[in-house]
Amino acid sequence: MSRRRAVSLPEDEPAMRVIDQGIMNRLFEVTDEIPLDREAIQVPLVMEGEGKVARAKNGRIEITLPDTDDLGPFLAALPERLRELG
Repeated sequence: MSRRRAVSLPEDEPAMRVIDQGIMNRLFEVTDEIPLDREAIQVPLVMEGEGKVARAKNGRIEITLPDTDDLGPFLAALPERLRELG
């Protein structure tokens, strides 16, 4: 018989926000337009801070989406950030 324990977050600690397919589709609209092969990017499932764009150790481009309801500014700036990354 398996026993499970409920884990709760402290009240002052917000829940982690994770991306869903709708958010991924918005990101792909931007990267497909560049065009950037979807296999060349990796996207962590957890939204974090202001977001970031960096080259991962495996050579892929890692795009961490910001922890915000309004992704518009981040996605609008993404093409330029990707160009700067090379």
